[in-house]
Amino acid sequence: MKTYLWTLDGGRLQYKSTYQDNQGVNWLFLPGGPGLGSEALTDLTALLKNKIPGVIWHFDLPNDGSNILKDKPLSNWQSALIQAISAFEKVILVAHSTPGMYVQTMPELEEILHGLVLIGTAPNSSWQKLFAKYCKNINDSTITLAEEQYAKNPNNQTLRELLIATAQYCFSTDESIERGKKLLESLPINNEANIWSSKHFDSKDYTADFIPKKIPTLIITGSKDHITPLQLFKNNKAYEQSHIIIKEIVGAGHYPWFENPHDTIQAFAEFSALL
Repeated sequence: MKTYLWTLDGGRLQYKSTYQDNQGVNWLFLPGGPGLGSEALTDLTALLKNKIPGVIWHFDLPNDGSNILKDKPLSNWQSALIQAISAFEKVILVAHSTPGMYVQTMPELEEILHGLVLIGTAPNSSWQKLFAKYCKNINDSTITLAEEQYAKNPNNQTLRELLIATAQYCFSTDESIERGKKLLESLPINNEANIWSSKHFDSKDYTADFIPKKIPTLIITGSKDHITPLQLFKNNKAYEQSHIIIKEIVGAGHYPWFENPHDTIQAFAEFSALL
């Protein structure tokens, strides 16, 4: 039986594990997607169990994934996130993919976070042009059909089928693509959250308002991530700061812990030691 905690604005926390003398450190894992629940991070947090000191929590935004609540819209995500962070001491926020872009629009996090980890995300909308160029080289009728079906009838099922069809965008080996498809088949899919997020964060106007000034920050991306390549951060001088670590996970895609769990664990372990 799962036990959850909710913030006033509908953010949902699920306790996962505790390791060693945590000294009050809490790791809040915010899943990618959007529209995917925090279950998408189960493999990652299982890998990190007993590897990083502190308490690990999964965090779902209101009305995202399976966290369906009446009168708690996803548009309240900022207050829900602040409420979750403020409930604990020494919070390290870990955000994957598009929600990693969410948190980069919140300068107020500078004052309340103990650390920040960004995985497979981007500091501005330039990722869209690079990803579109990559997609032009892929001619897959399964993807085309799934895109057409979703455009005609956007709902949870057609979004799931589209995500499964495009698994090769997120995973880089045959084995991980098959594992990724099984993961996507099992996850709660929330198309309403996906539509809301696309409207607000797939805009060409998106750019990071929050570049940490002093918070220890780890930015990791797979070397084969064609959605949000690491060069977006590496080529940006604003991130050339001593408290910001930018690390490439060799041979991995958009979910780097799938193809290179060893280096992903090592990156987290080294980062937690610095903290």
